[in-house]
Amino acid sequence: MFKYLQNIYRLYEYWKKHPMASKNMNRTMSNFIRWQFGSRILNKPVVWSWIGDTKLIVETGMTGATMNIYCGLHEFYDMAFLLNFLRLEDTFVDIGANVGTYSILASGVIGAKSISIEPVPTTFKSLSRNIAVNGISNLVELNCFGVGSIDGTELVFIADQDTTNRVAPSAYTGKTVKVPIRSVDSLLFGLDSIMWKIDVEGFEEQVLSGANASLSNKNLKVIEIEGDSPLIREILIEKGFEICTYNPFTRELIKSKDKKDNHNWLYIRDFDFVLNRCKSASLLTINNVTF
Repeated sequence: MFKYLQNIYRLYEYWKKHPMASKNMNRTMSNFIRWQFGSRILNKPVVWSWIGDTKLIVETGMTGATMNIYCGLHEFYDMAFLLNFLRLEDTFVDIGANVGTYSILASGVIGAKSISIEPVPTTFKSLSRNIAVNGISNLVELNCFGVGSIDGTELVFIADQDTTNRVAPSAYTGKTVKVPIRSVDSLLFGLDSIMWKIDVEGFEEQVLSGANASLSNKNLKVIEIEGDSPLIREILIEKGFEICTYNPFTRELIKSKDKKDNHNWLYIRDFDFVLNRCKSASLLTINNVTF
């Protein structure tokens, strides 16, 4: 019980700093209570109404997805940037899609095309289910493999840690699965994309090492990437990207060496184009918060 109360306290402290949760604290706490009790009573997947007409199919243990239930947009700054930047005619690449929240925003809310990659088969089933329930299968290309530096190899992935599933260290004793690996250049050969989200739990350098040609495609303007290292910066800066931060409330895009409040690092190429897109986007109101 003490550990459970500690977790609730940590959540509360997180909510107080979250731009959406903090402005809707009663709603946030109500959604938390509804989910905690309802999911245990039902003991089965729940279809939760999310943004606009979109839905999330959520089960107990899906920590990332449930944070969207509590907060509205879990990774607020990253998700808000996507919603301000993407347009109907765009293609978004979701590397490490997990259960598909970013792909749902891109294709279910904006109407853009998405190429979504999730290597762990059990998580891929949840991703596929979320795409289907939103009726966007025609907009989302689903791929169940890992992404790395070269094609034709296999890697062992952790398969029992929800949003932190990743390439398994040799000493890992939990549930694992072998998955095939493809490079970004192989996946996107002959295709244009405007924005990538890369969330691969420490495997970012290998993903970028297999993306030389795709990174050189000037149609690519934005990369949101979770990891940071000297090599990641070297690869992306050499390709003309700059680290920026974004404020959805003021629509300000600022060149920076830090990510401040963002969950992911935001790399921008063609600064003025991206800024003008964000400034010209229609206002959105989610959970009584407008940006």
